[in-house]
Amino acid sequence: MARTRSAEYDNIHDTIIDRAASVFARRGFAGTSIGDIAEACDCSKSRLYHYFDGKEAILRDLLETHVDSLLDRLRPVVYRELDPGQRFLQMVKLFLEVYSVSRDRHVVLLTCLDSLPEDQRQTIIAKQRQLIAYLRDALLQLRPDIAEDRVISQVDTMLFFGMINWTYTWYRAEGPVGHQELAERTVDLFLNGYAGISPRAGGAQVTK
Repeated sequence: MARTRSAEYDNIHDTIIDRAASVFARRGFAGTSIGDIAEACDCSKSRLYHYFDGKEAILRDLLETHVDSLLDRLRPVVYRELDPGQRFLQMVKLFLEVYSVSRDRHVVLLTCLDSLPEDQRQTIIAKQRQLIAYLRDALLQLRPDIAEDRVISQVDTMLFFGMINWTYTWYRAEGPVGHQELAERTVDLFLNGYAGISPRAGGAQVTK
């Protein structure tokens, strides 16, 4: 007979993922033991094994749910009737919002993906490529004249991701610049260049 799930199964499962993300983000995958995760969850290792086969399974679930969440939230923006500039801005706002509230998961995605076996890693990479394709298409709606040059369109897309993916190293959402303002300034900088970007009213600075 199959084991039935308790009413709290999903909540406990998600809590383990969140706590593990925090530990992986600080220590890396190799530097984290199943005991470290159990300690972070304030539970026994045997209780963890009720939900996951091991830390590799936790990492896989963590990364898949993070990327799936980005895709699920991005698709309505991609397919909504919007001006190309507004679509691009809304997409960037969404990315930076998710990055700011799911910082640990984002760090783990950027730093621990290679710790998964090849087949599991490729599954997540395929989803990442879909995210990249969505943003590339949004950029090409702004510059359709570049569409035929697939190399440059991909370079431009990855340059943009280079701007936003590593904001976790310095940006704090509770600081003087909210994630929506950060998104607007990022889009302005990328589309109009530093020479044309508008100064920020009040002159407040982002603090590290």
